[in-house]
Amino acid sequence: MAVDRCVCHNVTLAELKAMSTKATTVDELSAKTRCCTGCGMCKPYVILMLRTGRTSFPVLPPHEAQRIAALRD
Repeated sequence: MAVDRCVCHNVTLAELKAMSTKATTVDELSAKTRCCTGCGMCKPYVILMLRTGRTSFPVLPPHEAQRIAALRD
């Protein structure tokens, strides 16, 4: 199974990537799309998308997701 979206607000990482030329941080993307404002499970994947440009990721182990979510974007 791959993670490719914010499930709470049904925003894909591909859509977020397209917006990331104007909204370059998680906070800016959240303000525009509400991603990362529901359950928060998508935050590490949004951070990874901003850092790598990838729009699909394998499910991260909980400790790795927490570590990434704590990073600054």
